[in-house]
Amino acid sequence: MARSSIVGLTGGIGSGKSTVARVFSMLGIPVWDADLAGQHLYSENQELQQWVVKKFGKSCGEWSEGNLLGINRKELASIVFSDRDSLLALNQKVHPLIREIFTKWHEWNDQLYSFPYVIRESAILFESNSHMDCSQVISVEAKEPLRIKRVTKRDKWNIEDVEARISRQMQDIERTERSDYVIQNNANDALLQQVLHIHNSLSQSLL
Repeated sequence: MARSSIVGLTGGIGSGKSTVARVFSMLGIPVWDADLAGQHLYSENQELQQWVVKKFGKSCGEWSEGNLLGINRKELASIVFSDRDSLLALNQKVHPLIREIFTKWHEWNDQLYSFPYVIRESAILFESNSHMDCSQVISVEAKEPLRIKRVTKRDKWNIEDVEARISRQMQDIERTERSDYVIQNNANDALLQQVLHIHNSLSQSLL
């Protein structure tokens, strides 16, 4: 059975890639969210929970009467995003697990349905080398002030925290150079029209 093609969807924090993903979903394209898969992994994989607490400290765990119930992702993020070696160690542990989950999801979709392509949404598509599994890559961009405004409103972060996170992520110019399509998602950009154009192009080229 032919496998459906994988199209990567990425973008920096506040760029609106999740909004773009919802549009593809409304067009009938299956969308897999790497961040959501990671959340489930931290909450359900006990072996990973034990490893995180042992590696980064008990403050990274969520506890009840001495029992480890999950991972405090905010505390974990504060540690790994301030230390390159810690982030590298975490990624080396988590990325293979995420890739395994995606592979099973992709196989399941192909057994039940027939699509020209599926969307693999990930903020760190290039950093995790997940782009290597993709036939095409779409990047979503927006101007930094708008990105900051979106995140502060959505996540109740302060401006300094958002700026710090943006500075640690891959910059738009590099994503653009490595992507096949780029969607501009600023206030006056025709988002739906851009997505429809890419969808039509992908549907024809990936048949």
